[in-house]
Amino acid sequence: MTGRERILATLRGAETDRPPISFWGHVYHRESSAEELVAHTLERWQRHRWDWVKLNPRKHYHVEPWGVRYRYSGVPDAKPELAAYPVREPSDWARIGEVAHDGGALGEQIDAVRRLRAALPADVPILATVFTPLAILGELTEPPTVLREHLVTAPKQVEHALEAVTRVFERYVRELVRAGADGLFLATVDWGCREFVSADDLRRWSRPYDLRLLAAAGSSPYHALHVCKGGALMFEFADYPVGAFSWDVHAPGNPTLAEGLARLRGAVMGGIAHEGALQERDPEIVLSQYRRALEETGGRRWMVAPGCSIAPTTPEANLTALRDEVERTPARNGRAAR
Repeated sequence: MTGRERILATLRGAETDRPPISFWGHVYHRESSAEELVAHTLERWQRHRWDWVKLNPRKHYHVEPWGVRYRYSGVPDAKPELAAYPVREPSDWARIGEVAHDGGALGEQIDAVRRLRAALPADVPILATVFTPLAILGELTEPPTVLREHLVTAPKQVEHALEAVTRVFERYVRELVRAGADGLFLATVDWGCREFVSADDLRRWSRPYDLRLLAAAGSSPYHALHVCKGGALMFEFADYPVGAFSWDVHAPGNPTLAEGLARLRGAVMGGIAHEGALQERDPEIVLSQYRRALEETGGRRWMVAPGCSIAPTTPEANLTALRDEVERTPARNGRAAR
């Protein structure tokens, strides 16, 4: 099967020759241009031949149009440091208006998708990383919990900014699809976990705007929803029109893969601890985790992936070992998706 065939079968719960697999992560000193982002993405794909590619941009690309800036040391593998952000007081939300959806950092990502699509085989789907509008607002202030306070103390001001950001990103996701993205990897960052929001908050401040972005991108079986951190409110997103759900099953308070399969339609994406087993020097540790996840899912409706973006220092031997192990995994009988 090709990667595209394998993924589509997995999303349907049909039989596959093996589970699909892909990993992604930051390379901090190679994320500041479309050329470098695509170059290192292709290098990783050529090394491991992932079934799909999740384009992993710098963590702040989506808030640069509103004045967020990070300082890079130039040292490989060193995280950048926050240097500027626009929202300190409730009145600052009034300055968060509509910007060009295809200029600056957003235009750069559209260009990166276009370049990547031209370089990859047609049977390798591309997921473009987009953050929920509420998550975008959370990155406009420091610490992010300031937004949580403003949802209560300044809801009208926040709603103004949320509407502006959503309108920009509705236009932006349409361009990503035109550039060649097969689907969105829609991520909540902190804004899908109990530490930051309640279920009521999600219904009021996230759901309507998230669904607008997915609608703007158009229907696609490849769309994925990623909920970061522990205490993930995964099942509040269960009816989102996506083909796969991604979360860190090893974080405290999160559902297991089996629980996800029981309550989510489509596929579950993850199962490998990006900050745990994947960082160990002995590949057998992460292979044991893979085998446990295989047993838990039966190899059905499961896309092998990290719980979140992997560190630049992740041992290549672990990624190679996982890729080889997946190739040795025998076919499993399919099961209809819920």
